[in-house]
Amino acid sequence: MRIRVCDDDEELANSWVKDIGDALQDGDDVSRMDNAKDEISQLLNRKIAVENKEDPRAHATRFDEIDILVVDYDLLHLDGAGSRTTGEGVARLARTFSTCGAIVVMNQYRGAQFDLGMRGHLESFADVNVAADLIGSKSLWRAVAPQADLFNPTFWRPMPVLLEASRDLAKSLSDKGFDAPIAAQIGLELEASTELSDTAFGFLSGKAQTAEDLQKITLREFLTQSLDPKIVEPLLDTMPDVLFNFASFRIIKWLDRAVLRPMDVLIDVPHLIDRLPFLILQEKNDIDDPDAWSQAALDPEGRLNWELVSKYRNDAASKALGRLVIDWHRLSHDSQIDDMQDEYLEKNATRFHLAEDTSRFLKRENLTQYRADFHNFGDRRAIEKLATITYGPQRRMRFG
Repeated sequence: MRIRVCDDDEELANSWVKDIGDALQDGDDVSRMDNAKDEISQLLNRKIAVENKEDPRAHATRFDEIDILVVDYDLLHLDGAGSRTTGEGVARLARTFSTCGAIVVMNQYRGAQFDLGMRGHLESFADVNVAADLIGSKSLWRAVAPQADLFNPTFWRPMPVLLEASRDLAKSLSDKGFDAPIAAQIGLELEASTELSDTAFGFLSGKAQTAEDLQKITLREFLTQSLDPKIVEPLLDTMPDVLFNFASFRIIKWLDRAVLRPMDVLIDVPHLIDRLPFLILQEKNDIDDPDAWSQAALDPEGRLNWELVSKYRNDAASKALGRLVIDWHRLSHDSQIDDMQDEYLEKNATRFHLAEDTSRFLKRENLTQYRADFHNFGDRRAIEKLATITYGPQRRMRFG
């Protein structure tokens, strides 16, 4: 896996290279992109060629070879004219005019390392936006079991997992072609589309008026909405792989931020346990032990009522997201749920709650509640509130 850090400060970039290498611990190819100015110039040349209806393939760039790009937002003097270039600008160029893999932009959004709103900046062309202080976090780069004092947000996926999921979706999109509807390829059925927020709905299509319309939106229509049609048409003829790559990363980011995180349509296993703790099999778990709840989240087939849960697993969305997800919009209407919940409440059983910042289950008194920014019944969340992490906006904790 080729990981490149792009920054004009060599010393700072090398420190990030070391942090990432230490977090991975498996010998991946991590280094500073020492010829960044020339490579960004090639991306700009591709952009100009596309706008002039020329062949962008004449301008080779190593961005095509990068699996994971890490770029600081505050880039300086990286273009030929010596003017300021932002990390977001590089992310947009790389995503639009190359087959660059996953992109991390550091320090674009100031103020907090953990955003209590949890929306995740869908407008950014980075796949992950993170504070530079966190770039060496183990949980950002590899699967780590929840443990005390470890920052391990519920919404992070290890970067290699994100990369693999996006590459797989790009191949699927390519196999189906530009005129195939998107929804079916990511497990978004008609009933699910009716539950989407206006923001989620509009990201896929600004023209669709109904859920039925959204089911018919093709990849070509999505690309034309997401990019200038004057860019899409030349790339269709010259570099279609760039468009499939672009679409896969953008769709997966949308699926995570706007569809999964609100937990109205899809839900992952830790949040499913948090919401429906009676799905934990008591005969296979010590339900008085919070660590057993975390283990149940890691082993749902062995430790949950898998006969019930498995009926609602969404394989296509799980593959795209790189984690097991369940169709909440279907599971929540299963008649067994109400019966099981009534029985659970009568027992007055031990109850733990999910910490969004550490992925651990803890007693309510050990957590700080807050309000996320989805404006739904699932907005009430909780954090362990680590001393080493900054959280914001603070008002969300006051109103939690």
